[in-house]
Amino acid sequence: MKVLICDDDPVIRYLLTVVLGKRAGDEVIEVASADDVFGAALEHRPDVIVLDYVMPNRDGASIVTELRTDPVLGAIPVVFLTGRSDIAEETLDEIGVAGLIEKPFDASTLHDRLQAYVATNV
Repeated sequence: MKVLICDDDPVIRYLLTVVLGKRAGDEVIEVASADDVFGAALEHRPDVIVLDYVMPNRDGASIVTELRTDPVLGAIPVVFLTGRSDIAEETLDEIGVAGLIEKPFDASTLHDRLQAYVATNV
């Protein structure tokens, strides 16, 4: 599975790369800035995008809205990875987010959860 990760925290990016790339064997593409998600998604065509909801300059919702305007990228499932637990399910549905994984995440189930989001999006 090809996973695009966007998180402004380098520790989280590192942990995700270790868990998904080294342990699960996924191909992981990392970006640190919300402004880089669209370009990286166009270049790499990931199976899923893992996106921090709260980042400097932009929130995850605005990034998803931008992705949904593109005919190719709009079909890629986006999963929010966030420390916030107050995002309503209806909000996720409205903006077209496949799911939400709360920080701290369970490393032992992360790959399988992302695969399930990809499978339900096909």
